[in-house]
Parts: sequence; C-alpha cells; structure tokens
Amino acid sequence: LILFLCERRRGHAVFLTFELHANNMASPTLVVNVLGLSRLDGENFSNHQGIGKSCLCYRFVYPGYDDYVEGHRSLLASQEFESDVIHKDHFLYWGSTTRTYDSKGSLEKVHFEVLEYTAFYEDITDQPFGNNSKRPVTSFEGYTKMAVGSPLESPGKISYKNRDLICYPQDYESVVFPPGIGKHPRGYVVVVDVSDSGPGFESRLRLTENMVAHLVKKKQKFVVAATKRDEAFTTSLEKLGELARVMKFTLIEVSAKSNVNVSEAFEIVAAKVLSKAAHGIPTQVLSYQDAAKKTLSNRDRARRAFRSFLQKRVTLGSERLKAIECTEEYKACAQLHGKFETDKMFAQHVLTVRNDEVSCYAGVTDNVEMRQEFLEDYVAERTDLSLYANYLKDLIIKICQKCNNEMSTPPTLPPPTPPPLTSPEMVPSLPFIPIPPDAKHNVGSGIKGDHYLRNGGDTQNKFSDNPTKVSNDKDTVTKEEQDYEDNDPECNKPSYDNKPSQRKKGPPPHLKTKPAPQKRTVLLALPSTNG
Repeated sequence: LILFLCERRRGHAVFLTFELHANNMASPTLVVNVLGLSRLDGENFSNHQGIGKSCLCYRFVYPGYDDYVEGHRSLLASQEFESDVIHKDHFLYWGSTTRTYDSKGSLEKVHFEVLEYTAFYEDITDQPFGNNSKRPVTSFEGYTKMAVGSPLESPGKISYKNRDLICYPQDYESVVFPPGIGKHPRGYVVVVDVSDSGPGFESRLRLTENMVAHLVKKKQKFVVAATKRDEAFTTSLEKLGELARVMKFTLIEVSAKSNVNVSEAFEIVAAKVLSKAAHGIPTQVLSYQDAAKKTLSNRDRARRAFRSFLQKRVTLGSERLKAIECTEEYKACAQLHGKFETDKMFAQHVLTVRNDEVSCYAGVTDNVEMRQEFLEDYVAERTDLSLYANYLKDLIIKICQKCNNEMSTPPTLPPPTPPPLTSPEMVPSLPFIPIPPDAKHNVGSGIKGDHYLRNGGDTQNKFSDNPTKVSNDKDTVTKEEQDYEDNDPECNKPSYDNKPSQRKKGPPPHLKTKPAPQKRTVLLALPSTNG
C-alpha cells in the first residue's frame, strides 16, 4: 500500500511517498551524512590516498562481495565537476538502501539515504573548486558549515557509484536525488583514518575533535568510525581511543575492505536518531575482533548451507549453472563469497557427481586413463563452466590420482573375530569339589575318583576292587546294569547336578572306549624321471 502526500512549499507542490506496513505506519527514513576531509590545506594530494569515506559508503549501499570498488579519488577535471553526478557540489549522493529489522516479532524497514561530504580538487591547479570565498571548503569553518548547516537541495543530481559513472552515466543505473530530502532526520558518521600516523594524523585528529564539539553543540546524533582498522597503527588507534574517552563519544572500528562493522556504524546512528520509531535496530558496539569473527562465521555458514543445498539439489552431472543462480542459497553465498567462488563450488560438485556416474561404466573402475578421458570430455562440453576449465582439470588429476592410490593399496581386512569362549559343541566342565584328606586314598585311576566327584564328595562312599560290581552306600550298580547304561545314549549324557538322586547312571563321556582309527591307504602319483 502506497500513500501519496502533497505538501505546499513556497508555492510548489512537493510529492512525498511513504511505504506502509500492515499496521499502516510509514517506514522511517534517515539521512546519514558521512564526514571527513581527505586532506587539509597545505597537504600534497600525491602523498595521501583518502581516508575511506567513499569505501565505507560503497560497502554499506552495495554490500555484495563483487560490488566493492576502491579508488574514489577527489581529483577531477572541470567537465567532471560540472557533470550530473557531481553537479557542482562538494558532496556525493550514494543512493538509498533499505534494511529490515525484527522489532518485537514484527519486521520493520528503515530507509537510509547516504551522502558523503568531501572537497573536490581541480586536476590542473590542484585547488578546491569554488575556493574563492571567504571560507574555503578545506578549512574547518567552511567544511563544517557545508556538511552540517547547508540545506539538502540539488535538483538534477544523480547518484554516484564509481568514477566511470561520471563520464559514462548512460552505461549505469542511477537514482535521481530526491527532492525534499532535507525534511528527514539526519545522522552523522565522522570518519578518521587510523592507518595514517605522523603529522597528517595529528591534523585530522584535531579536525575530528573540533567537528565532534560542533556536533555536540548543535545537538546532532553521530558516531566516530575508525576506518582501515585492518591496517591500523597502534599509536593512532590509542590516541583516538583516548579522545573518545575524554569527549565521551561512540567509537566503532570498521574495515570496508573486510566488511567488518560497516553496517553496524550506520545502524548505531539510526538507533540514536530513530530511538522511538525503530526499536529493532541493534545498538551493541562490537569490538573489531568480535565483529571479524562474526563476519567469518557468517561466511562459513553461507558456504556450508550452499554445499548442503548442492548435495540435495544437484544429483545429476547434466545440471546447469543457470538453473542454480536463481535460488536463494546461491544468492546468499555469492553475496558473501562472490560469484567466482560460488561458481567454483558448483563446478566442483557437478564434477564429483559426474565422476560417480562414470564409475558405473563397464571397464572404468579399474582404468584410470579411461576415467580421466571421460571427465576431460565432460569439462570440454560444459560451456557454462569454461571460466573454471583450468581449475577442473587440476581437480580431475587429483581425482584420478586418488583412484590410482586406492587400486594400488590392498584393502585392509578387519581383524578376525575370536571364537566364543563356549560353543554348543563344548561341554562345560564339572564344578570343582575339594577332596578331604581322609578320602585321598579313594581317588585313583578309572571310575573310582569320578564316582566320588559325581556323588558330591561323599566321604562315606566305598569302592571295591571288583571290576564287575561297584559298591555305593546309596545304590549298587551291577555289571548288567553297567552294560545297559553303556549302550543307552540317554544314560551317557553328563550330569551337571551333584545330587545322587537326580544323577544319570553311566560312565562319563571321557571314559567311554573310543574306536580304533581306521587305516587308510593313500596313493601318490609321482612324476616320472623320463618326463
């Protein structure tokens, strides 16, 4: 739902648009002015490469990995200064970006309008454009009045993205500077380059001190960003930190090149300005080390999510890259890793899938040369992977070397399983019963000692020397009964109970007579000596 409002200003109708949520509340819009001078009066341009304002704005408006561009110098020709991009102004309009935040369970959008205030120099005279006034642009008074107190009006101005857009605006998409932007609340990001040291840093530190004092006097919301933190000098960072403790302002360490704490710098300003309208904006200031870990964690999470997506989605070697580029997983990975690295992940996966398909062909499993030939032909046919042909060829060599090593290495057999301690064929031994001293004379060879043990160690058992009859206090076994027990298989089963009343009659198995081994004749055929 779009609501159009018409406001009368000085006899002109100005149309304003607001995007509405389901609760019919307009999304807040914030204008963020990025401040900081690349060089002061008396400094040579060749000795300084900028303080990182443009890279900070670029990374926030265009957060993609492939969108980042360096080299936004302020030395222009007179025709470039008069172009629609510069429009004879000492500020750049970077366009707008919208971020969504979770505010108490509901999604809330915040629109950011980003402007960068700088000083443009003429390439011939090496002097700032329009520097004939009483307050030069490069002076503290002139720069502060322009950046803080000037109205935001520049009809016909278009957004800036890179230096080529100044000379060839028809080749790029641009946004017209919106009228009435000055009515929105403002916030400020003061940039300080901590990769510099010496007199240049000292002069910019004094400029930052005066600018912070001026913003506090005007009751403006701001944050100080220490840019180029990945290349920072320790002494410069300590001096800026000491100034932040003395003047009690918010300091955040950022790196536009590594994309660390860039969005957080703008979000902290938005949280200060829109304290009542945007409750979902994060306000915590992370240290550079913690923010760098968070960035690496997000990159690793996106990589793992994309690889997991490929495992489920791409199961055929004929899958095309164009069908994957429109998915959300691909866009999220390309946002943090770039298109080149994301496409390389896809190329590696489809080559692995194709290798699995080739392995099913007859004769390929044990033939490395045939496998390599199949894979090289597959890469040559894939026109969508032509940019990664050299990478895939190296990957094919590694795959074939791995297959060759697997074929040359004998398979490792698992260790043999030890036999069980008790098998069904094994008969458990009888329980040990100690023999009292007075019964040792009864233990001898043959059946006498065994009867004693199987009768539970009864010391009253008496054995006679008569082989045809065995005496026992409880039962008497005759020769006929003994022969019957020898021939009855049920009686030859061992008993594991020592009670005589439940014991099976008959000799134990190890006392049974074993049949004599049969003689076998083996004929061996020996070779003849005559051949």
